[in-house]
Amino acid sequence: MNHIHAILFDLDGVIVDSEALHNAAVATVAAAHGVAVPDALFDEFMGIPDAVLLDHINRTWLGGRLAVADLLAEKQTAFLQVADQVRAVPGALAFIRTARPRFRVFGLATSSLRANQALVFDRFDLHRYFDVVVTAEDVSHPKPAPEPYQQAAARLGLPTAACIVIEDSVNGILSGKGAGCQVLGLTTTYPAAELAAAGADAVCASFAEIESWLDARQRRAHPGPAVL
Repeated sequence: MNHIHAILFDLDGVIVDSEALHNAAVATVAAAHGVAVPDALFDEFMGIPDAVLLDHINRTWLGGRLAVADLLAEKQTAFLQVADQVRAVPGALAFIRTARPRFRVFGLATSSLRANQALVFDRFDLHRYFDVVVTAEDVSHPKPAPEPYQQAAARLGLPTAACIVIEDSVNGILSGKGAGCQVLGLTTTYPAAELAAAGADAVCASFAEIESWLDARQRRAHPGPAVL
């Protein structure tokens, strides 16, 4: 399909620079229970809900004796203590403002809790730009499964082929591609080669590059003046 009507954004690592803060909160909770989480585990679970990572930690090192809901609540408490350090990814807010009029709709598919998504949207005044939001609580099969992006597209009333996803993680790219979307990788979290190997249709180092890619795509699909 040549016509793209929506951008579906990831949140952490795409709109806001928050991955390290979330990881630190998980590490704090694990340490409180005597577990030192290997750095490589955070890379493996990047883009996947914290409940899934905490369940893995619980089963692997704690014999599954703790309730994941309790661990997640502890993690949320730790994260909220540093949430004021969340910053926007350079160029993200300007891109959202300038790109929004060019597309029929915007959606968000995040592995974050709705409370954390709302915190970010409140802080950066993003509610008015997004027509649909899908969070970790809304899906049965989180990233890297395709459900988050399938659900976002369905709520927008669009086929997934009419959506472009912007993702920073390997698991997110697998989710978007599995849903049937085109996916742009943003190198805020992973090297370009890993995002490309995961199946990204293009990899960009900044939102300026994403805008250039979209402009070039528009010219190819619609020679002359056109609206995406």
